[in-house]
Amino acid sequence: MKAKKTFIWGTALLSLLLVACNEESKTTEKSSSEYDRSETLYIGGFDWAPPSTFNPLDYDPNFPIDGNCRITYEALLVYNQLNGKLEPMLADSYTSSEDKITVHLDPKAKWSDGSPVTVDDVLFTFKVDSLLPTPRHGNWKFLSKVTNDGENNISFHFAKNKNPLIILNALAETSIIPKSVFEPLIQGAKSGKSYDMNLITEFKNDSVPVVSGPYNLKTYSPDQIVLERNDNYWGNYKYSGQKPAPKYIIHSLYNGNNHFNSAMAKGNLDISSVFLPRIWDKAKDSIRAWSRNEPYHLPGSITTLFISHQRAPFNDIALRRAMVHAINFEKIKSRAVSNYTPVIQPGFILPFGTESKYFNKEDADKYGYSYDIEKAKSILKDAGYSWDDNGKLLDKKGEPVRSFTVECPQGWTDWEDAIKVIVESLHDVGLAAEEKFVDYSVWDKDLRLGTFDLAMKTQTAELSAASPWNRFEQVMGSVSYKAVGEEAFANQGRYKNDQADKLLQKIPALTDEKELKDAYRELNRIFMETIPVLPVMYRPTQYYQFSTKHWGNFPTEENPYAPPQSLVVAAGVKALWSIKPTK
Repeated sequence: MKAKKTFIWGTALLSLLLVACNEESKTTEKSSSEYDRSETLYIGGFDWAPPSTFNPLDYDPNFPIDGNCRITYEALLVYNQLNGKLEPMLADSYTSSEDKITVHLDPKAKWSDGSPVTVDDVLFTFKVDSLLPTPRHGNWKFLSKVTNDGENNISFHFAKNKNPLIILNALAETSIIPKSVFEPLIQGAKSGKSYDMNLITEFKNDSVPVVSGPYNLKTYSPDQIVLERNDNYWGNYKYSGQKPAPKYIIHSLYNGNNHFNSAMAKGNLDISSVFLPRIWDKAKDSIRAWSRNEPYHLPGSITTLFISHQRAPFNDIALRRAMVHAINFEKIKSRAVSNYTPVIQPGFILPFGTESKYFNKEDADKYGYSYDIEKAKSILKDAGYSWDDNGKLLDKKGEPVRSFTVECPQGWTDWEDAIKVIVESLHDVGLAAEEKFVDYSVWDKDLRLGTFDLAMKTQTAELSAASPWNRFEQVMGSVSYKAVGEEAFANQGRYKNDQADKLLQKIPALTDEKELKDAYRELNRIFMETIPVLPVMYRPTQYYQFSTKHWGNFPTEENPYAPPQSLVVAAGVKALWSIKPTK
């Protein structure tokens, strides 16, 4: 869930007011008149405000350019969370060696204007990330060069600080862009040795973009983004020449979970990636999730409380350990997320799926934590804390521990409910915690600048070829460390640990499975002992629920022909060729 840049002119404000008053009726009207319902797939949850840009070089472009959506701009490879493998997309194969990863570009790949996707397009795309402050700029700390090896082979050579995991991620998460479109734009923004990003992001890319994927932007408005199928999509050959089933994909825009969920119940959305409570009660509305059994959704990430390590009282490990023992995880599971999460285990490794081989139950029992108020109080007492006559916590000098806030974006109802449980839990050990539900932009800025106390976030929301290393690195790695007040996009809690850094540097280059397990075991032990972030619940990579009123044959636990990634993300895209309109 994320908010987008908003329009700044007056007419947009008027449009927003009209949308808020008549959102669902407008969507219903469009679905029954402009677009044949048997040809149109309605999805929701990837955008929350009127769209403003479809430029893949913008830091925060709109659907379907943002995140890991792969129906317009494609990547070389895509990750399948069901089997942990990288699958072909623009590349038809890849090989790894001691000093590089080589991909073979599919010679059939074409842009939507009919021109071929070339090695030069790939080289240009990665060069752009080396020149501009894109979200992928950091990949070049681990790349020495990208070379054209002939016959459509492209090699990505490791830098001295070898990290194959980051490079594999880059191959699966970098949108390949057409050199013919973006090279003139970038050259026009060059000033000396630098580039004016404002000039580059002025380009909205909203009029017949040149893309390689099966869909392209048709039109958009404050309340929806309409994509149209490219009937000449080059990749149809992988499906015996068949076209994707929907002619149109429409992303509807609403202003909160409740509006999305109401539209879902009425059949105005076919797929939704927002939190929908009590999914087992929605069968009457022809709605279900990946599984018919608890936890209903396939978990793939860990939602946490980010902790501001450079601000008292959170710079005290004892206080952090006491907090993690004070939180009622079972109440969060049942009250906040409708039991959509398995029972959470200590540490930062998923104890199921492809990561389970790295999870050590013995260590979790020895170094971990569980809901235990008396244990929390004992930790605080042993560390020199005490309580006043009203049960309020006093620090080691006998002074009241300051009040603090626990924040998340307003309208994210599952997180809001989880925070309410967390605040209640912390009160039980005398901590003066308060809820803080703010606009998305405020929450995002607080995290980037480190001006928060505790804040809910899922730092690494998707499984990838680098899991679980990237999850640890994003919250513990000092490579991303910034002082409070400076912008940080990872390690936003400003955590530091030299031993953790050594392990984070060591793990990506390990090939021996025993050495890898031992290294992850040690890293997870450090995590449990020092609490860099406070794990709250497991969460799916995206909530995935669908309505069968208008479309059927969605991927499910019983029919797992594609992962539950909303048919627009990573390897989930393949399901677009298999769903069928309901007769």
